[in-house]
Amino acid sequence: MIPPSIPDESAGAEWVDAADGTRLRLYRLPGAAAHGPALLFGHANGFAAGSYLPWLQRLAEHMPVFAYDSRGHGGATRPPEPLAKTTHVDMLADDLDRVASSVRAHIGRAVPLHFAAHSFSGLAALRLGAVQNRMPFASASLFEPPISPTPDMPEHAVSGQLSQGLIDGAERRRREWESPEAYFARLDSNPHFAAWDRAMMAAHAHATLRPKSAGEGYELACDPAVEAAGYRMTLNSSTFRYIDRFRCPTLFVASDPPEAGGPSSWAARMQWLAARRVPDARLVHMSGTSHMMLMERPEDCLTHLLAHIQASA
Repeated sequence: MIPPSIPDESAGAEWVDAADGTRLRLYRLPGAAAHGPALLFGHANGFAAGSYLPWLQRLAEHMPVFAYDSRGHGGATRPPEPLAKTTHVDMLADDLDRVASSVRAHIGRAVPLHFAAHSFSGLAALRLGAVQNRMPFASASLFEPPISPTPDMPEHAVSGQLSQGLIDGAERRRREWESPEAYFARLDSNPHFAAWDRAMMAAHAHATLRPKSAGEGYELACDPAVEAAGYRMTLNSSTFRYIDRFRCPTLFVASDPPEAGGPSSWAARMQWLAARRVPDARLVHMSGTSHMMLMERPEDCLTHLLAHIQASA
């Protein structure tokens, strides 16, 4: 049995079945706000819904909150082979539509449902609305979705080079750990994670490991091959080609664009371009952050999200 990425005492959980038989995990967080507009949250590649648990609990003080584990992540099942097909952005978009329908069954048809996402789950929402012409959300707050530029754009070569570095890093990722505490200690000692909020880091360490099926110790819930396939998926530039068809009040939140030799995130460069092309969109630049802005400054991210939802209403 695959454990959920959010413990039972912190959220109710249920399965959502994808078109190819992959099983996704949907969570409903308890909170002070049991009624009113609701929000569904999607996580970044290699992460899990539980990676953001302290932030989601703060959000649940303001509105009903749902979150889900994407295919191959957290408490969801691994997608079947070939991964190039089963992690395609169209599959992720269809998964999101199915998850949103499950949330709708909980909240009813009349309640506005908003969406927020970090990184690749935001790309799934853009694909769902812009390419598949399905829009189940009253607003979208997208924290740096990796929108690959089309080949005619100067940013295209940069995105390919930096994405290959992410793919290589995922394939080399250490899979087995003694405990979530050991994983936390390794992250805590790494200068690349120095800016992370430590409560968020602890949640991430617990949410992205699961007990090994045989023997002692833990392993990554997201197979490094699945994470690498997720980075390859973001190289599909056709979503950006049709992004002007995304019809939803949208907030793009961008970190500092990396200079040559800087952090390996090209996604920051694309938020300005996307915000100009999506009707009824606006941009927030969180200066001094990286692509991991939700882990670095969760309270500021919460403020931007709530302000956008209020403005959308």
